[in-house]
Amino acid sequence: MFALVVGLYRAVGRPEIRDGMFSYQGPATTAIQAALDACSQLPAAYGSLEQADDEQGDLDFDFRLPGNENGRFYPDVREFVQRNGSLGKGRFPRNVYIQKLEWADCDGTLPPSIQQLIRLCRLIELLAQLAVGVDRESNPDGFNLFFAMPPDGDKPPRTFLLATRVEPALADYPLPHLSLLEEILDSKNEGKAHLSERKLMIRMAVASVIEKHEGEPGLLAVVRDWREVLATYRANLQTYVYRFSFDRVRREVAQAELDYGSKLSGVLGDIAGKMLALPVSFAALIPLHTAQSRLEASVILLGLFVVTIILLLVLHNQRLQSERLLHSFHVIFDEFKAKMRTYPSKLQSLLQVTINQVDEQGRMLKRTFQVLQWLAWLPAFLACAVIVFKYL
Repeated sequence: MFALVVGLYRAVGRPEIRDGMFSYQGPATTAIQAALDACSQLPAAYGSLEQADDEQGDLDFDFRLPGNENGRFYPDVREFVQRNGSLGKGRFPRNVYIQKLEWADCDGTLPPSIQQLIRLCRLIELLAQLAVGVDRESNPDGFNLFFAMPPDGDKPPRTFLLATRVEPALADYPLPHLSLLEEILDSKNEGKAHLSERKLMIRMAVASVIEKHEGEPGLLAVVRDWREVLATYRANLQTYVYRFSFDRVRREVAQAELDYGSKLSGVLGDIAGKMLALPVSFAALIPLHTAQSRLEASVILLGLFVVTIILLLVLHNQRLQSERLLHSFHVIFDEFKAKMRTYPSKLQSLLQVTINQVDEQGRMLKRTFQVLQWLAWLPAFLACAVIVFKYL
């Protein structure tokens, strides 16, 4: 219905408005007559004809404009902002006409300044959802929003008040990427990972801007430095993601190192237990030397060869097992090595030290197996030497 009032005002050429009323004196064109007839049927809440004369095809009337929620006329954006406290609560009023812009909310297009005010209302609505506390009643022209900063070193926790009263100057600043805040606060995304951390980070970004410009209206600082809020949030998010990723890598590296170490210790423990038979082989050289017959010597020699073969088979099996462990370790760490350049220098050095230590362990283990294999053969060689020296 308010659109009919706007249509009449435009049909008569947008005359000057005085004391909430506009007047028209002139010919009764078809468009004006149709608009006037439509408005004459409106309820009184949408305005009324104060005086109307229709003589010989001419019109002379005064129309009193509405001044309530059913319709209001404003000379410019500044007046519109100053007289609408609902903007400070994130609600853009309906049934309005701004003379300087020649715009009504029933029009299909939005002037840039109106677009900015609508985005500002949306920002206030989102900030009310983001704040740690909201006072909706004490301020008739806006909310009192509370944002907090956690303790930082010697600084205790701090709380900041953000009053959302809208001033005309706020319409001069763009508000890009509000969709980021909408996405974070959308209830559909509640199940996404790290959403609470993202809320905390953007809340802290808003609080840091308020703190930086303490002493001036907080909403002006947030709107003017909205790009800084987004930049701070993105920097904190990147730091958090990297830290989370690096902590996960550290845990995986430590777990892989622990698993490898425990399994390797098990292999070495098995070797130590089974190589206890080696001293027995050396001890068998004494009865071989004191044997009274060739048959007795042959039985002792055969026993030494059997023990030697068993020891060699055990060593071979343990060597294969250790090689499998080493291979599995490198399979796990090849993924880390491929991404090493993306890690911080501290984590790179940790990875490199771990890889170098494991490689050194692998080489040492290989040499240990070689020495043990020679020691396993040594009693058999010495037994052969005793037989040759004694009976040949």
